[in-house]
Amino acid sequence: MNKKYIPLILTLATVVIATFFWEKIILAYDSNNQIYGEYAVNQYNPSNDILRFLFFVSFPLSIFLFSYLKLNKENTFSLKQVIFNKENPDFKIKYNSYYNFFLIIFIIFLLLEFFSLDFSIFSNAGLDFFHEGTYLTPSNNLDILGGLWTSSYIELGLFGNFGPLFLWELFNVKSIGLVRFFGLFILLLNKTLLIFLSKKISENLLFSEKVRLSYFIILSLLSISLVRYEDMASEFGPRLFLFLIFFLIFFHSLFQKNKFSFLFFLLGMFSNISMIWYIDVGAYLNALLLLIIIYFFIRREIKKFLSILLGILFGWSTFLFILPTDELKEFFDNTLLIYTTYDYIIGLIYPTPFLSGDARSTRALLLVITAGIMVITINFNRNIKLNYYSKTFFIFLFFSALLTFNTALIRTDTPHIKSASGFTLFIIYSLGLYFLFTFLLNKNMKKIPIDKLFNFFEKNFLKLYLILILIFFSIFKSEAIIFKNIFSAPNQISKFINYNDTKYLTSDYDELVKYYKKLIYKEKCVQILTNEAALPYLLRMPTCNKYYLMWNSGPNQKKFINKIRKLEPKIILYSSEIDPYNDVFERTPRIIEYINKNYSFHSKFKHWTFVERN
Repeated sequence: MNKKYIPLILTLATVVIATFFWEKIILAYDSNNQIYGEYAVNQYNPSNDILRFLFFVSFPLSIFLFSYLKLNKENTFSLKQVIFNKENPDFKIKYNSYYNFFLIIFIIFLLLEFFSLDFSIFSNAGLDFFHEGTYLTPSNNLDILGGLWTSSYIELGLFGNFGPLFLWELFNVKSIGLVRFFGLFILLLNKTLLIFLSKKISENLLFSEKVRLSYFIILSLLSISLVRYEDMASEFGPRLFLFLIFFLIFFHSLFQKNKFSFLFFLLGMFSNISMIWYIDVGAYLNALLLLIIIYFFIRREIKKFLSILLGILFGWSTFLFILPTDELKEFFDNTLLIYTTYDYIIGLIYPTPFLSGDARSTRALLLVITAGIMVITINFNRNIKLNYYSKTFFIFLFFSALLTFNTALIRTDTPHIKSASGFTLFIIYSLGLYFLFTFLLNKNMKKIPIDKLFNFFEKNFLKLYLILILIFFSIFKSEAIIFKNIFSAPNQISKFINYNDTKYLTSDYDELVKYYKKLIYKEKCVQILTNEAALPYLLRMPTCNKYYLMWNSGPNQKKFINKIRKLEPKIILYSSEIDPYNDVFERTPRIIEYINKNYSFHSKFKHWTFVERN
């Protein structure tokens, strides 16, 4: 047997072993936890999934690394050599004018694709009262009450929950359509950032100029397929926008010598910026920043290390200085509570690989291992023609893939697994394409006239790739360019943004809003006990307390009750037969008990029951 296959065979064997150990990794359940959810029902410790994932991924990768180094000593670097790898002072990116040409072509096609979208599809989709309510109602609270964390319990992040208000103020339009349009625009920016990253990676390859350009075009086409306008939960959804910017800056910063640098300072600023973007992205980016500064400290690149630290300190100092004391207290209390309780609230147990029969979750784990094998190979194989900058970039890209996979571990459903797999797939696309090009360029392949093939491409590459891009955007993509839509795009977008919010409501919900307004026209605030979180926004009234979403109010029931006791709302929406989750009574038993003691039946309107204060 050829020894080069032994590491892969051993890796496959350890995957099998790790599968049978999956359910053996069990931590004791916290019996003091009173938060209702799948973990509580099954008496399951949420840390189990994290430990199982780490073991399932690290065990095969460790065996692969050890066996790969052991069996290929003459062709591999040691761990010390990889860590202290130095950039080649003679390496310089050779800029080709065709790069900018194709970059502009891609941007033009992305804009054409965006403006050819049928925006009526997005305007005709009904309102998601639960998910869209998590940013419509907090933004409405901020607009009326003026508080940030004091006005709403923030489970997403400052921008995640309050982003709509900034848009409403900027464009002087308070509508659901504007928020949806902005989400689509962020996806356009994500596609653009992926193209810039693809360009940066290709420029650093040690191939000929034409081959690198071919790599850039193909990787760009593969990468933008990871963003889909019809799917906000695609691999690179809106919340990863900040992560992509971070990596673009990080890749550029690697070319800086060991000196105080604004780019590294800017990276440090992401510590705070990410925390007010989305709370989960903030956690992942701060963990990544910690790994980066440890890396530079170990390498004794102290000035880079200090530049990042200064950026972190400046960002947080500015944040602490600007925010009022009460908002700061609520921010820290809110964020800490989310980190310590949210797993219990939303958690779904991750299925056992292979044995559960859940193909999507098993596939996601195997893709992470595949990406890890690729990153190990390019860093330890002496024959891999990648420079220091690219190798380091992919190391931290893989760390990001591991960190962001926590999203899938917490809630194992299709949208969350997809949104947690973006960096994994980008690594596989990038390095898989690199290995493919290396294979095709191997001069020992005598059976295939590859030289003639590449000569043909080099002579005709401009025409060939323009045709490829045109075919890709016009035929194969789900959002193929429909040129007739482009001319009507301004009118479509204007209508989309300015549609009355009632357009997104069914007739039952439209009638409910009208009925509800009549009930509470004398009230100063609105209180609902269902998960239809968008209702306060539609009523254009603030919520009676900051815990506007019942689904995550379990850890805050005492505070919830104290606020209701203080404000004494006269009418409360008690229940809904079409509540998207319909588990309020199980999640918030203390609140329901208080309401039952102090409120009585008022009326039943279609699917909804109202109560009034005794």
